[in-house]
Amino acid sequence: MERTLDKFAEIVQERLQGKKGQDVEAFGKHLISCAPREDIEALKPSDLYGLVLDTWQFIQDFEDDLFKIRVFNPDYEQNAWQSTHTIIQVLGQNMPFMIDSMRMELNRRHITIHSIHYSLIATKRDNKNLLTSWNRPENDKIDKEVIIHLEIDRHTAKKQLDELQNALAQILKDVETCVHDYKSMQEKVLAISEEINKPVKGLAKKDQKEACEFLSWLDNNHFTYLGYDEFSFDEKSNSLKRQRGNQFGLLKHYRRDEAEIEFCLGKDLKEVYGSPVLQFLKSGVRSHIHRPAYPDYLIVKRFDEEGNLTGLARILGVYTSEVYTADPSSIPIVRNKVDSICDRFVEHGNMQERNMLLRILAVYPRDELFQSSVKELGEIAVGVLQIRERRKIRLFVRQGRFGMFANCLLYMPRDLYSTELRERIQNILVEEHNATDIEFTTYFSESILARTHFIVRLDSTNRAKPNHQELEQKVIRACSDWEDDLEHALVDQFGEEKGSALSLRFGEAFRAGYKSDFQPRTAVADIEHIHELDEGKPLALSFYRSPEDEDHQLRLRLFKRNSPLPLSDVMPVLEQMGLHVLGEHPYKIHPKDEDIVWLHDFRMRTKEDYELDVPLVRENFEETIFRVWEGELASDTFNELVLKAGLNTFQVNMLRAYASYMKQIRFGFSQTYISSTLANHQCLVQKLVELFEAKFNPELADQEKAECLREEILKELEDVSNLNEDRILRRYIELISATLRTNAYVQDEEGRTRPYLSFKFSPALIPDMPLPRPLFEIFVYSPRVEGVHLRGGRVARGGLRWSDRLEDYRTEVLGLVKAQQVKNSVIVPAGAKGGFIAKRLTPSMSREEFQNEGVACYQQFISGLLDVTDNLVEGNVVPPKDVIRLDEDDTYLVVAADKGTATFSDIANAIAIKYGFWLGDAFASGGSDGYDHKKMGITARGAWVSVQRHFRERGIDVQTDNITVVGIGDMGGDVFGNGMLRSKAIKLVAAFNHMHIFIDPHPDPEKSFVERERMFYMPRSTWEDFDSNLISQGGGVYSRSAKWIKITPEMKEVFGITADRLAPNDMIQHLLKAEVDLLWNGGIGTYVKSSEETNSQVGDRANDSLRINGKDLRAKVIGEGGNLGFTQRGRIEYALNGGACYTDAIDNAGGVDCSDHEVNIKILLQHLMEKGELTLKQRNDMLVDMTAEVADLVLKNNYRQATSISNASQRNFAKINEYMRFISHLEDSGRLNRDLEFLPNNEVLDERRRQEIGLTRPELSVLISYAKNELKDTLSDAEGLDDPYVLKEALREFPVRLRHKYFEEIMSLRLNREIVATQLANEIVNLMGDLFVHRMRNSTGLPDGQIAKAFIVARDVFRLREWWLAIDKLDHQVNSKMQFVCHERLMRLIRRATRWFLRNTNLEQPLEQIVDTYRPVMDSLFDHLDDHLSDTVRDEWMTQKQEFIDSGVPEDLARFVTGTPSLYGALTICDAARDTNTDVDTTAGLFFKLREKLGLHWFIQQVNGLEVTNHWQGLAREALMDDMDWQQKALLIHIMNCQVAEGPESDVKMCLVNWFDESSPMVQRWLTLLNEVRNTENPELAMFTVAMRELSNLAHV
Repeated sequence: MERTLDKFAEIVQERLQGKKGQDVEAFGKHLISCAPREDIEALKPSDLYGLVLDTWQFIQDFEDDLFKIRVFNPDYEQNAWQSTHTIIQVLGQNMPFMIDSMRMELNRRHITIHSIHYSLIATKRDNKNLLTSWNRPENDKIDKEVIIHLEIDRHTAKKQLDELQNALAQILKDVETCVHDYKSMQEKVLAISEEINKPVKGLAKKDQKEACEFLSWLDNNHFTYLGYDEFSFDEKSNSLKRQRGNQFGLLKHYRRDEAEIEFCLGKDLKEVYGSPVLQFLKSGVRSHIHRPAYPDYLIVKRFDEEGNLTGLARILGVYTSEVYTADPSSIPIVRNKVDSICDRFVEHGNMQERNMLLRILAVYPRDELFQSSVKELGEIAVGVLQIRERRKIRLFVRQGRFGMFANCLLYMPRDLYSTELRERIQNILVEEHNATDIEFTTYFSESILARTHFIVRLDSTNRAKPNHQELEQKVIRACSDWEDDLEHALVDQFGEEKGSALSLRFGEAFRAGYKSDFQPRTAVADIEHIHELDEGKPLALSFYRSPEDEDHQLRLRLFKRNSPLPLSDVMPVLEQMGLHVLGEHPYKIHPKDEDIVWLHDFRMRTKEDYELDVPLVRENFEETIFRVWEGELASDTFNELVLKAGLNTFQVNMLRAYASYMKQIRFGFSQTYISSTLANHQCLVQKLVELFEAKFNPELADQEKAECLREEILKELEDVSNLNEDRILRRYIELISATLRTNAYVQDEEGRTRPYLSFKFSPALIPDMPLPRPLFEIFVYSPRVEGVHLRGGRVARGGLRWSDRLEDYRTEVLGLVKAQQVKNSVIVPAGAKGGFIAKRLTPSMSREEFQNEGVACYQQFISGLLDVTDNLVEGNVVPPKDVIRLDEDDTYLVVAADKGTATFSDIANAIAIKYGFWLGDAFASGGSDGYDHKKMGITARGAWVSVQRHFRERGIDVQTDNITVVGIGDMGGDVFGNGMLRSKAIKLVAAFNHMHIFIDPHPDPEKSFVERERMFYMPRSTWEDFDSNLISQGGGVYSRSAKWIKITPEMKEVFGITADRLAPNDMIQHLLKAEVDLLWNGGIGTYVKSSEETNSQVGDRANDSLRINGKDLRAKVIGEGGNLGFTQRGRIEYALNGGACYTDAIDNAGGVDCSDHEVNIKILLQHLMEKGELTLKQRNDMLVDMTAEVADLVLKNNYRQATSISNASQRNFAKINEYMRFISHLEDSGRLNRDLEFLPNNEVLDERRRQEIGLTRPELSVLISYAKNELKDTLSDAEGLDDPYVLKEALREFPVRLRHKYFEEIMSLRLNREIVATQLANEIVNLMGDLFVHRMRNSTGLPDGQIAKAFIVARDVFRLREWWLAIDKLDHQVNSKMQFVCHERLMRLIRRATRWFLRNTNLEQPLEQIVDTYRPVMDSLFDHLDDHLSDTVRDEWMTQKQEFIDSGVPEDLARFVTGTPSLYGALTICDAARDTNTDVDTTAGLFFKLREKLGLHWFIQQVNGLEVTNHWQGLAREALMDDMDWQQKALLIHIMNCQVAEGPESDVKMCLVNWFDESSPMVQRWLTLLNEVRNTENPELAMFTVAMRELSNLAHV
């Protein structure tokens, strides 16, 4: 303690100066000296200083109240100290009872007191009650103030703290009232004592004297006064009225129970007239002052001289401890009672019996001596006397006056007494008296009997009147020994041999409580149930109705070994089955040398008191209890249907599962309300069950009957008056009708049904489902796991995630499947997504237990999916066993990993193989014999391609140029870790995950890269593993659980922070808003939204506090390796503010693309393995060898898709009208919901066009995916795509070695057509843009299949792939805008060529033949283009070509892209040469000379350059170009036919001259018209249309 005081003084002297320091030091030493040593030493010195200083401040002022109190949780900011406890401090005038009364209140509230101490100080205060000086109190004469300090259990709720403070303040106020009025109450009692001693007519003098002496005895330290009041008697009304001004203590303000008046005085005053001068009564309200007992009332009657009642005085208080040991003969009034009893109940002269009676009364409970009448006291005392020290059990009951209490005296042999027995008897008394409270006092002496005095507080609203003799017998039975009876009963039941054996086993198994409640015959029945536990059951039970019970009353006995059943587990189960538990009693049964068996005995009734046929429902009821206990069945209100509707557990579980699915599809009723509705309509529920069985039970299935039942139910629904209940019942019909398959009747080898239910739905048949609706959905339900699998098409794939969103996991999955649809635009399957929740996880689980439970739930989920999926065996569809199918064959089910399931692929594949599923280990990609996405880094690498694209367009090479990065995630994660290893030029200035915040303001890129790489390969690394020596000055790693983060100057500089410290979440917000080059998301959570969105709309509560708006992002580029890091509206807002991003679905599509390659390769090789041409090891080796090539295929798709979006973003405001039509088309076809995808409406698009903004890249990312998905779908079903040349498109899905080695196998793959459609859709949209097919479809009216074939021909004729690849190779060699120009020229060429082939070629002939016809002509023309062009055109071409070369474009590529307008003519040249049987060179020469002579090159350029402002103008322009092609071809053939007519030797030039001469008038008219167009400043479309008509006339001369 000395050291503590020294340290305290040292801190005071260091922090406080002058007089204040001296005062605080002196005050502190005094305060410390008054406290227990251990309490002081438990405090830190700084906290001790803060406590003293805070208390010193607390006592400085004192308002007018007598007490100053505060209840608070100290913290450093406000109080300069802190504590783990809540603090109560009181300052006030010192008076008795304060500590006791406060402690009583805290105990009443079940609040633990950890420390309590107080100190007295002598104070002086000024007229404002401010402290002027203080001293240690030196004597008792001076006024003192007390400081009370308590530390209690910590409470943080302000309401709770306020309530406690108010309660304590009231108690202290009552203490002050009692103390202040104490002398007045004493004086009043003295006055009333003198008053009753005066002669009164009709009163015996000795009674007055005894009463007077009792009051004097009372005042001699035998009674603590708590209250006093007086009443006057009103003779007219025959009533008592309180006298004002004569109330003291607790009765001053009369806050006690108003019923107390009647209790004390009697309703009709009969008790008052007929009673002695003094009455002794107990208060029915416990005291909150001094002692927590029921206080005593003394009623003193007042009379006038004539003996007329004039009033009453009432004294409230508690007897002091001396009274309870005082000799009764020394207590006035009591001594008279004792004498009267001896005289009345003992025979005269029988001194022995008189002395025995006196000994009994000497130790008799004092309350009974005071309150019992002579008759009552005597009868009980004599009854005790008559026991005469025998081993007997007697219970004496005295009913208190006015029925407020029952006083029970129990005598029993002391060796029988135990706490357990006392409690059992106590319970009997409480139950029989319907008591609200009970107190007991046990007395032991040299007697062989123990005495227990029970004071039973009765319920004033529902008083029971037990028969005292029956009550005594019940108590005696509770104490009696009935083992012999049990043995006889066992022998009677089982015979002598078995009965004796059981008696030996169970003879001492039953404890006193059981024996007091049940007869041995009942024990025999219980032993039979315990035998069920011997057979391995975890639980045994008996459900019955006792013969004495009403029809709605029931009994249940539950048996369990080793430990009791927690009532908190059992009670809800019974309540949810529609039962009210009226009582429960546990019994411990301990057979000899065996484990303990616990019996729980329940008394119950049905909630609505309906009659229950117990034998009819017993089996289902008992099965429900067993299955709930085993965890095979949920415990909820659906189980009420077992009793109320007579359903079995299977039927109830089916209805429960549908209700759980309703919750996930946002049906707006709680599960409890749904179950209640079913319980209200039992007949309809039974028909719903029949409907389900008629549809899906293989033994009962009858679809006609099902339809009749459905109509029947719908008809009966008309009589359901409650609209909500009608909606619920109809929803059941809708869901059952929308169910296509279920595993409800699938059985294993032992005939057991699955422990989970699976339902396959057609969402299109379910009204009001959240959009978008998948094509199929499987819902898996069990008490352990729930999950959904949503599929966007018959062939669909996507990951399964372990969700933590218990309430709305389907909403999470639905959001993900939207993104998956976008991702899957690059692969064969449509988008799919699944998610499951593990419902039995608890915080107390270890990491291993947590993971094991997740795996078990995942296994159930996967099994549930496969249960309702068709299989393929040797190419034939094999339906699942015991499953009724109401849809077509459905064999394609593949899954992948997602959040929480990254390592689960092998588990899924093992289940698929166990099921014999045709996909084998291709079922779940990424297993141990598949492509490990983390090792490949494929998702991050794909996202990094997008990052490279964004920066390349800014002239930055992220592989060599340093970029600053803020990241979301950690190096242990796949996407984050791999992403941050993509470039050594990364300067990772900050990152965060759910645990830490990493700050490195000025990192060394090379050293940081090496350290990140080390952490990536370290198992379970966290940011804390980062070498702190490598972190630049001002940085560090900070826990997100920290209270504050100190902001360094370097942080302020890099992140633009002005504050000196920030909470972790605030710090993260600054990081998200930091002005850096790249924000890389590789984590989990949504961190950016739109300023027009609310956090609740985002649906990620965990990150609400740190989420920012898109407009606040200052990073130049966003890379989305992780899913859902940004809302779509947040991305759009960011993009509109100049940020560069696509979407998560675009950036991280690499993972799903890689998985699809793996699945398709495995399907291909699986066929070879089945034929024995390949072993599993060979296949696995082949997969490993192809890893790099598969990655290249994936990354190429990422690259091309990002390029396509970037190309589409260039000046797309000029195409707004086309986009508006495309979006409307997607909406009209039901493929797109504009609102769901957050695409702007037409008004917004018009406004953007006026502002020359256009669609953002996030919006284009959505549209490009919809374009691909639509094209995939149409091509999959298109006619005419069986051309071998088209089918070879599937080869590009596979690595080169497979293409060559297994060509035929690829061509015959089951999914070959879908692969072809996917490859074509991707290439067409990636190279030609998202509007290409839609525009071609509208302008030609031809189907997508024809457009695709025309594209293939155009692509290969003009060698598009070669030239496009050449452009791709120019990354960082030429400006990205130059690459776009090159792309644009190629796109225009292929667009015109595709249209040309659609208009001029029969695409039903073999495409390879068409390509072979036209490609040589194009190649020849390209090689000799210089020779054929006119001087003017050649000069123009050469000038453009040189500009491209000067920009860094290779000469060949520059030559081609700038020559595309002329090279397009190869198509016309080829046709003309073929039709006139002329060589290509001659035809080409004539073609270009004709164009020169007629000015067609210029004319075509002008038509191409026409600005169109609407769709129809665009169609007109395209029609003009079509006409131009026709007219050029017609002119060319016409002239060439002239040449043929003049002979093969005729000169081309002369032939052309001759034709011009012959057609001179028409030619001249054309040239005149052409010149007029030239001279018009802004020629309109109409002028070109007229000119085209003239050209047509010229062609037909």
